[in-house]
Amino acid sequence: MKISTLRFGNIEIEDEEIIFFAEGLLGFEAYHRFVILNNEDGSPFRWLQCVEDGNLAFVIIEPLNFMFEYNIEISDSDQNFLKLTRAEDAILYTIVSIPDNPHDMTANLQGPLLINAVNRQARQIISSNPHHSVKARILTEMEKRAKKLKEVQDSLNPDKKEQEG
Repeated sequence: MKISTLRFGNIEIEDEEIIFFAEGLLGFEAYHRFVILNNEDGSPFRWLQCVEDGNLAFVIIEPLNFMFEYNIEISDSDQNFLKLTRAEDAILYTIVSIPDNPHDMTANLQGPLLINAVNRQARQIISSNPHHSVKARILTEMEKRAKKLKEVQDSLNPDKKEQEG
């Protein structure tokens, strides 16, 4: 199927690539069919492109690409709604907001997108975790993640730390 988009021009997508949000997204409930477009530059950012309206697209990112950990409880009702039976079939994305200064870009950790990779059903879920912000600063979280990864690596390799000191 060919769709016309504002950002990417005319693109060809396969029916198997379409992700179906039965309830739409918060604020965009009228739109149900989306496709994820990957950047070719190896960037962790993706585009969630609406199939029904080529002008509508969201920048998305997997939380673990910029955070050390992102623990979210997926309710039984969300699992049942998506017919999600195995944790490994769940894919989580967060919607990114990019202001005039890209350094201040944020991710909505409170309203992640949950996708069942098997049946391509999706839902925007709500996190009840008080540590999940609607505007988590991505670059700040990346710095925390890098520091935490270094601490973990250092703890796994104490000999290297002694040699450096």
